[in-house]
Amino acid sequence: MKTLHILCDFWEQSVSRALHELRRHERFPFQTGHIHAGNLTEKLELLLHELRDQDHVLINLLHADSTVLQQAAKLLGSQKASLRSRIRISYSRYSPDLARWAEQCGTAHEINQYEAPRHSDWEPLDTRYGTTLAERRWIQYRMMRTLIGGEQPKDVFNEIFKKLRSGKLSETDTLRSQRFYERDEPDMAGGQYAEARHTTPNAIDLLRERAVQVGRSGLNTLIIGETGTGKESLAWYLHDYSTRFDRPFLALNCAFFEGERLESELFGHELGAFTDAKRMKKGLVEEADGGTLFLDELPEMAPRVQAKLLRFLQDGTYTRLGGTKAMRASVRVISAAQPGRLENLRQDLYFRVADVELHTVPLQQMKQRDIVNIACNLAYRLMWRPIITATGQSILTPDAIREVWGRLSQPEHAACLAGYAWPGNMRELSTLIKRFVLLGDDIFQEIRGRYGSVATTADEWQRFQVPVANLEDLKQLGITLKELQPAFVQYIVASLGGREAIQPTKLAETLGCSYNTLMSCLATTRRDL
Repeated sequence: MKTLHILCDFWEQSVSRALHELRRHERFPFQTGHIHAGNLTEKLELLLHELRDQDHVLINLLHADSTVLQQAAKLLGSQKASLRSRIRISYSRYSPDLARWAEQCGTAHEINQYEAPRHSDWEPLDTRYGTTLAERRWIQYRMMRTLIGGEQPKDVFNEIFKKLRSGKLSETDTLRSQRFYERDEPDMAGGQYAEARHTTPNAIDLLRERAVQVGRSGLNTLIIGETGTGKESLAWYLHDYSTRFDRPFLALNCAFFEGERLESELFGHELGAFTDAKRMKKGLVEEADGGTLFLDELPEMAPRVQAKLLRFLQDGTYTRLGGTKAMRASVRVISAAQPGRLENLRQDLYFRVADVELHTVPLQQMKQRDIVNIACNLAYRLMWRPIITATGQSILTPDAIREVWGRLSQPEHAACLAGYAWPGNMRELSTLIKRFVLLGDDIFQEIRGRYGSVATTADEWQRFQVPVANLEDLKQLGITLKELQPAFVQYIVASLGGREAIQPTKLAETLGCSYNTLMSCLATTRRDL
């Protein structure tokens, strides 16, 4: 029997096109393979070796390196015409190199019609076989879970194709992918797929692996991390990997409300409970029953509300503000706090909300290659975005994003990204990447300006060892005690071999300071000197 062979890169547009073809040939079995620019020729050689007389092939590509394309074209061109007639190439209309390559191969080729944003007015061209908007969103959601969970892409391809080829999405699948879409596709940028994760895991890979494990446990979790490090995205994953995945996920910033207003948001209130309580209101605890409640900036919660939350966590009961009736709810509580703020949290409450602690990773603790990887990931998320150019409306094409990747990866630019302290972490980097891609701003010059022209750490530390005879000498040198500690810490870290050679927690213990103080000194030195 004829078999359909699908070689597909890991993009939603490519997977949707492959699913379209499988639906057209629903009676035939299929085999799938994941390809990327680096192994295209290798995968083609394997495919051609096992191809039988009646088999057909669909190759989906969004982009590839020109050298690899030349090698692949030479390989395909050497095959018999009867074999090439059974191969079809689907390519990006926005990648001229791919179009020329498809013509050189002597095979049937076509433009991928799924290269469009998944916005609300998108409809498939082929309503009989085409992938719907809801299905495209679920495919993107499922692929993101692959990245988070460290699954093998080929296994996920098979799952997607088998599930959607002749069936329909369940209500749960639709709900989960819609929630994922509405949350603007949260991701912990910079992680790797399963193959690389096991051999060269980075900090985000390790955090993801732990997050999946903790998510499945159902334990109350306290996420500790600096601003902009993705605490809410991490909370979303903990919910999505739990048994409560099909129930509500609600979030509350405890720093936004004060006193009885916060208590009202959390537990609800009865009519007349306070001046503006003109009707009864359900609280988030009640709304999230059976699901997950994310409490951001938990230490900012008023002591009175902390006590009431503690009671709820102990036995699952609560009362609305101004009410007397005891109510009950089953809610998993995930909390978040910034380092150094936990002293504002009741100790007994801490032991209730922190069955497990997870620590997000600030950018300044990451290696250069990981920061560049994150920057490229953030640029990728802008692909297909509509823009206005001097010649009219256009979109950010795959080739345009590939050019951005190349510029971000240049050694001098990579060193610039890695040399900055990133006080705003992922949020700050995301903003700069948007400006870099959409406005063409020289963000590297701006970053250098933010932390100034820094002398070597040894020279900087020597500045504090210059002898002074009187206060006037000290005044002219401009030396303050506030500068001394950060400069000393930076000097010690440089002497030990740099950021990548130290263990911050152990160094802080040796220096007799807290971890937060150590990281603050490093950030201050790099940013302000």
